[in-house]
Amino acid sequence: MLLLGIMTGLGPATVDMYLPALPALAVEFDASTAGVQATLTGSLLGMATGQLVIGPLSDTLGRRRPVLVGVSVHVLSSLAMIASPSIEVLLALRVLQGFGAAAGAITAMAIVRDLFTGRGASTMFSRLMLITGIAPVLAPAVGGFLMSVTGWRGIFLVLAGTSLTVVSACAWALPETLAVEARIPARPRVMLGTVGRLLRDRIYMGALLTQALMFSASFSYVSGMSFILQDGFGLAPGEFGFLFSAGTIGMIGMSQVNPVLLRRLSTGGVLVLGLAGVITCGTVMTVLTATGTGGMWGLLLPIWGALACQQLITPNSQSIALSQHGARAGTAAAFLTASMSLAGALAAPLLGVVGATAVSLSVVMLTFYVLSGTATATLIRRSGLRASDDRPGR
Repeated sequence: MLLLGIMTGLGPATVDMYLPALPALAVEFDASTAGVQATLTGSLLGMATGQLVIGPLSDTLGRRRPVLVGVSVHVLSSLAMIASPSIEVLLALRVLQGFGAAAGAITAMAIVRDLFTGRGASTMFSRLMLITGIAPVLAPAVGGFLMSVTGWRGIFLVLAGTSLTVVSACAWALPETLAVEARIPARPRVMLGTVGRLLRDRIYMGALLTQALMFSASFSYVSGMSFILQDGFGLAPGEFGFLFSAGTIGMIGMSQVNPVLLRRLSTGGVLVLGLAGVITCGTVMTVLTATGTGGMWGLLLPIWGALACQQLITPNSQSIALSQHGARAGTAAAFLTASMSLAGALAAPLLGVVGATAVSLSVVMLTFYVLSGTATATLIRRSGLRASDDRPGR
């Protein structure tokens, strides 16, 4: 579990450690806010591509080899970024870096589904979130510290060292969990049949849309908060890193409430409870920022509440999506996580277009929360998912 958590945490570290550097990069490369935010979009597009490539490969080749190659790409691209001469070169390298980061997360999800299903899988995903929650807590604070000591290039040096550690740990300790006889042949017809089966599954597609739209809300927050807090409220990079990290404490705590709730409620029931929480917090946040009530805290406190409630959504939507697709867990996880990356890539520059303000962020996040709840209501609940979501499936 510790190793899977480190693998999964590479993606959040890649994104969050970089956030305090965004305003400085805009100045150094004479780039617009939207232009700098495009480097976040690039990393997410790279993650989506990596997930779609590495996920199916892990169903064919096993789990170990794809993750070793993928994370090695992360090491090399992170080192190359140190010498980036322009925002365009940085953007291209961020795409490669995202591709490499995808290997850890997608393989970890497939391994969990190799070994667990139903409530067991949801519990495992929650435990992983406890471990991976350390990355969002530490990464912005580390990034803010590095900005004051080494500048933005030191951030990429640390990321290269982190991914090198992941490669070494996987080479030494990661077992192969997909038996040879369970692997899917690398034939186009077979792979297209697998994709078609996923697209026809209403519950899978409902869980995919629920999680993708939730990630759009999260990434609107991730891409916009550095500008809102530093430019709008006048915080220094270190202060921003501290407050951004503080918001993840509730996320870690709620991720451990999830297994407790699963002892009394179905996976779908806990998912709906989380959706009610984020919509409520999003509504409060929109009202407070629109009226100017509470200033910076009128934005931060409801956002922290919404981010905590999201921890009742992510592990359960993942478990629901993968519950009936054990034989194709790599491909199913690939489409699930790639949809999140693509949704985040589309959301990342949104605030740069409409304006990075507290009010616009609140409205955008609430909109995505409502759309996510709609996906659950129209596809998952109407497909009859109740206690049956805990039965194992192949």
